[in-house]
Amino acid sequence: MQAVDDSGIWTVRDFAGPEDYTVRLTEAEIAELDGFIREMDRAGKALDDIGRGDFRCPLVEVRLAALHDELRDGRGFAVMAGLPVERWRRQDAERVYWAMGTRLGTGMSQSVLGDRLGHVRDTTREDPHARAYRNRNELDPHTDRAHVVGLFSLRAARTGGVSHLTSALAVHNRLLAERPDCLERLYEGFYMHRRGEEAPGEDPVTPWKVPVYSSVDGKVSCRWVRTYAVLGQEAKGEPLGGFAEEAVEAFLAAACSDELQLRFTLEPGEILWFNNFTHLHARTAFEDWEEPERRRHLLRLWLSNAEMRPTVPEIAPEGIQPQEGRLPSFDVEAALSGMRAGR
Repeated sequence: MQAVDDSGIWTVRDFAGPEDYTVRLTEAEIAELDGFIREMDRAGKALDDIGRGDFRCPLVEVRLAALHDELRDGRGFAVMAGLPVERWRRQDAERVYWAMGTRLGTGMSQSVLGDRLGHVRDTTREDPHARAYRNRNELDPHTDRAHVVGLFSLRAARTGGVSHLTSALAVHNRLLAERPDCLERLYEGFYMHRRGEEAPGEDPVTPWKVPVYSSVDGKVSCRWVRTYAVLGQEAKGEPLGGFAEEAVEAFLAAACSDELQLRFTLEPGEILWFNNFTHLHARTAFEDWEEPERRRHLLRLWLSNAEMRPTVPEIAPEGIQPQEGRLPSFDVEAALSGMRAGR
């Protein structure tokens, strides 16, 4: 429990505007990406056929190398703008995005569907208990199961869907200064429910407490999903309450503060890349268009890259094992009711 001295610490005041954290691709770089698309068409390569060696775009590769260093050793996030999604076919955008990801890490399965390229859109018309990235509800500050996360906007919602990003390291230092007792409780961690994402035969609740903050080789990392902690603690007979809940509320209050939380709408053609262990991300609820072809649609990558950050085993990225016949769906209220009833 020491103050973090890291370039990944930033506040909203560090940016005069979006251009301070935006990498805008040039016409020459877009021309390279158009050439890559044509090459993949000639080779007949779909997304799953594309490997690191297929991406031969020298100008963009320089950008991605700088981005890699920014995510690992710098601020820890950036928005890449200017991708012409209005004229690309969706498969073109997907292949370009996937190929870029190969320069930043290795794609991981994001759900029981085995989707290494996740589609962030509202599917609650078909599945009312769809996981967070497949519904339109507000999302609290949280982290994912990867070293690097990418979110690529193809279409924006009619209203809402504002992205929120916070330096988890800045939150750490604020708590250390103002509520060190709460920070200590966060280092202890919480049991986490896997919400149906556990592998066959695996306990639905972690047998260990997952620390919200942990440190390896002087590098502090964050891992947090509130719903997982609430369900996990409930399942272990230790409902989140009292001082533990106070610590969580202090943590979230800092993460959502005007001083620390950056808020912006990810426009079509923009990709948000960030170091998952140094950032908390969130989203406001959104209202979508009636026409299916206009509805909000983001592409998501979870990338594994151990060079990004050393972590304790309890938070090491492992992705989610594909399971035939299952959907990324979980009825939270039914699970809570069942646990409270002793079932």
